[in-house]
Amino acid sequence: MPKKIKILFAFIFLQTIAVFSQTVEENNLARYWKYRERFSKYFIYRGFQNGEGHVVCIRNRANPKNSREMLPNLGFGQHGIHFGYYLGMLSTEYLLLKTYHQPQAADNTLNELCSALKAYTEQMEKCENQWNKEKIVDGFFIRENVPPDFLADTSPYGLAHKLHFNQGLVRENVWDTAQNTIAGVPAGHPGWAETVDVRALNNKEPMSQDEAYGLMMGLALVVRCVPELKDDAADLFEKITLHIINKNPNYRCSAIGYYIYKPDCQKVSESSGGSTGALAYGIAAAAAKTTGKEIAYFMNMYNNKRVKSEGTKPYNRKFYDRLVKKGNVKFLWNVMSRGVPGNQEWNRSMVATLAAMGDSWYPRTSKGIENNALHKKGKTVSHDWRSFYLTLWRFLHNYEGVSAEKILIENELANAPWEGPYNFVNAKDTSNHAKGGWAHEYRYRATISEQYSGTGHKGVFNGLDYMLMYNLYRLVYVSSDPTIAPYLCPKTAKYGE
Repeated sequence: MPKKIKILFAFIFLQTIAVFSQTVEENNLARYWKYRERFSKYFIYRGFQNGEGHVVCIRNRANPKNSREMLPNLGFGQHGIHFGYYLGMLSTEYLLLKTYHQPQAADNTLNELCSALKAYTEQMEKCENQWNKEKIVDGFFIRENVPPDFLADTSPYGLAHKLHFNQGLVRENVWDTAQNTIAGVPAGHPGWAETVDVRALNNKEPMSQDEAYGLMMGLALVVRCVPELKDDAADLFEKITLHIINKNPNYRCSAIGYYIYKPDCQKVSESSGGSTGALAYGIAAAAAKTTGKEIAYFMNMYNNKRVKSEGTKPYNRKFYDRLVKKGNVKFLWNVMSRGVPGNQEWNRSMVATLAAMGDSWYPRTSKGIENNALHKKGKTVSHDWRSFYLTLWRFLHNYEGVSAEKILIENELANAPWEGPYNFVNAKDTSNHAKGGWAHEYRYRATISEQYSGTGHKGVFNGLDYMLMYNLYRLVYVSSDPTIAPYLCPKTAKYGE
């Protein structure tokens, strides 16, 4: 073949790749703004009354008594984690809009972020009155503050809430058992909502450590992305950290370190996420990196007394408790970061979140974090999580990206459903879910089975995992590439206003 023809074929091949890549990126960007509009309409009502400013985690959740029926409801379970994703999405969106010289859109997003932080402090942080204490911002928070009549026509703001969350919908957009879908809307589009599904109706549930770490992740991204709010976010991060390690200066309930206490000095049970000693060093490293304070400030050692558990056996029967009691928290963290936390995905996701924030994985080899803790020992590869946690880690600490990871992320994003993530799997139809790994409410905390086969929670999901992943991808891999479609907010968008 003549040399000129070879050159021509090579040029055409490269151009084809470039056009394909541009098309994928343009589609991913368009999907981001579609998800953003979807979220603003159907998954949050901005304001400061009870329940306003809260993130809807799942809409049209399955009936617990009949898994073949999706209910017309709004679900707020694990709200602290979703709220952390929300803060992260807003922070990264703000930075990208500033980077692409869109000051008005950036100001709108900043306004929304300020409202979100205010809603958090007023409704989740200032909760001590529930335990007959004075309200204060001290790091202790409740999981959500949504009243049972949030959508009720008879409540002061219920009708406004219902109209907002049902924009463009009619009462007939409810579950159709015969068709195994929500009637009148495409799969992934939210259906009609008229009730709320909350974890507790009156006395709200206290924080757990997994919700704390999710919220702290969002605050770490505020610190990284938003200079105007850096100090406020770092202060909130510090307060939450001191509370979960039992160094809250406003009340010390016990000499025992690394336990979450309620304002009445009752423990949050271990089964509810109250024991934080196993991750002590990871917590301290994340707090030190985020606040700029010394790591020793965020450590809290046990006293020398024999500590009892909630049961009858000594609490220090546990391997990790003996290590913490002796002050060997860094060694314990090194063990944890090599994948020892057990088979619970919650444990692994908590470790990965703290490690990404604190840049604290061990061992640190010449190949870096990506070939050690997260890939092999931390077992996030087995759940397809590395794209998120590695990109979060790279962005927070200014590490360069890797081309293989860039391609992985692009493929994940490109496979997200256009109308949004959902899961309607039941005994009648085991394939009725979003494809490409988007069949769970938060992909990067779910098992492979939950992501790809719909074995987890059922309902319509808010898509914050996609939006935050996309923004982190843009910041690490795309923002400096002039050939990629610019991050432009649609002119019709009203987000943040």
